[in-house]
Amino acid sequence: MTNDKKPPQTITFTVDNVEFTVSEKHQTAGAILTLAGLDPAMYDLAKLHGDGEAFKDDQQVIVQDGDDFVTVRASAPVA
Repeated sequence: MTNDKKPPQTITFTVDNVEFTVSEKHQTAGAILTLAGLDPAMYDLAKLHGDGEAFKDDQQVIVQDGDDFVTVRASAPVA
């Protein structure tokens, strides 16, 4: 009997030029923003070389190795 269990795959990507690694390709924009230390209520996520679509905090994002994301300010506190 052989052990066919593969080690978990890691996916490396950047958010605002900072590198992050996850083991699951299915993420929400909010989870990625939280991983980057940002408040999903204040930011959206967009692919750097994408079609210009910004992902809201609960939208599903399929992350691929080498993806580059940028943050988009969605709201700001009013003084």
